[in-house]
Amino acid sequence: MGPDSFRKILQMIVASTRASRTLSTKEFRHLANKIGNLERPFLKEFFPRWIESCGCPIMRLGISYNKRRNLVELAVSRGCTAKADPGSDSHVNGDIQEGATGWPGMMSVRVHETDGVYDHPILPMAGEALQVVELQCHSKLAAKRFQKTKKGSKPDGSDDNVDASTQENRTSMDSPLLWIRVDPEMEYLAEIHFHQPIQMWINQLEKDKDVISQSQAIAVLEKLPQLSFAVINALNNFLNDTKAFWRVRVEAAYALAVTASEETDLAGLLHLVKFYKSRRFDTDIGLPRPNDFHDIPEYFVLEAIPHAVALVRSSDKSSPRQAIEFILQLLKYNDNNGNVYSDVYWLAAMVQAIGEVEFGQQGIGLLSSLLKRIDRLLQFDNFMPGYNGVLTVSCIRALARIAERVSSSICLDRICELIAPFRSMDKPWKVRIEASRVLLDLELHHKGLDAALLLFLKYTDEERSLRG
Repeated sequence: MGPDSFRKILQMIVASTRASRTLSTKEFRHLANKIGNLERPFLKEFFPRWIESCGCPIMRLGISYNKRRNLVELAVSRGCTAKADPGSDSHVNGDIQEGATGWPGMMSVRVHETDGVYDHPILPMAGEALQVVELQCHSKLAAKRFQKTKKGSKPDGSDDNVDASTQENRTSMDSPLLWIRVDPEMEYLAEIHFHQPIQMWINQLEKDKDVISQSQAIAVLEKLPQLSFAVINALNNFLNDTKAFWRVRVEAAYALAVTASEETDLAGLLHLVKFYKSRRFDTDIGLPRPNDFHDIPEYFVLEAIPHAVALVRSSDKSSPRQAIEFILQLLKYNDNNGNVYSDVYWLAAMVQAIGEVEFGQQGIGLLSSLLKRIDRLLQFDNFMPGYNGVLTVSCIRALARIAERVSSSICLDRICELIAPFRSMDKPWKVRIEASRVLLDLELHHKGLDAALLLFLKYTDEERSLRG
């Protein structure tokens, strides 16, 4: 169809002259034929298969390397996102309901081997729901020397003291495979669940230059039920790689926060703090240096670190004390003197991190210090207003989240009294909207739904922007 024709269709759909602002599938099909210049045979096949049938494909895949035949056995389970329309009499729909057909074409599988990269467009999108596909490997393993069994090992060569990650590394070394990607060019609108050894995901993160591939590897590694230090080190190395795309580095930072646990001695938290201090702290005095935002990609990565640190949880689901102390230290010693850029978004990100903190028995003693910092920032933004009240909005939001989480240790009425003045008409409209929203949330949390509805009706009479 092309972008121009699709834009014309959208303009016609949202035109003010249309009596009805809704659009049926039949109407869109007519517009696609009339304006998009799509031929009727194409539409006759496309709409029953992709819209009126069982939706988009769901592919679940796993691999096994056959060393004797030097090939990859790819097990495929094919499903769909929705049930076929029982009222449709399309032949395509009938076939899909019976499970005999699926979608047209062949999905590509990209195999990264030790000797090169090979694309295999051999994964059929139609056929049986369960299938095994064989991919021939082009690389071969070099012959290995026979190694004597270590003392304490079993006669079969296994060792009770070897952890799962070591065994998986050994397995990956016994094949020429580095990593595998399914539908690497994202040619299909499909939901893909792919399983490969952990070391292959690490290889994909470290060696693939495609940002989508890197992001997919991070998403899998952070959800592993059992974490090894190899995974944590891979995420940390990627975070420190200045050549990597900054958005994916931010994803690696959040993955380190998610993977930080007492089973790994909070290694993810330690890596995050160490990374930040290596970039922003003065090694002589051990305090943050004045802000310098000239390196824009590095700025966005460092801005995300406090928020990631605030997401770290101990075994009791509370934030570790060292995480809270780290964020408090950043707020206390923030210095923007000599910086040509405003630090309003920088400070807003730190305040947002405070709102993510879960105060346990160890961290509740730092609550008063954090509240004082937020109050000081509110006063600062009041005397020297920043852009669009961004800092004030973050402070209001953080205060509300803290009040909801530690309502037993803090007076909600006092928080409401502190936020209420920000609804005055001399404040920026974004600040007024946020203050109203937060007060409604606190009213709902403290007094229930009826009280919150009454307060909302009162606000709609006072604030025009709330009337929609």
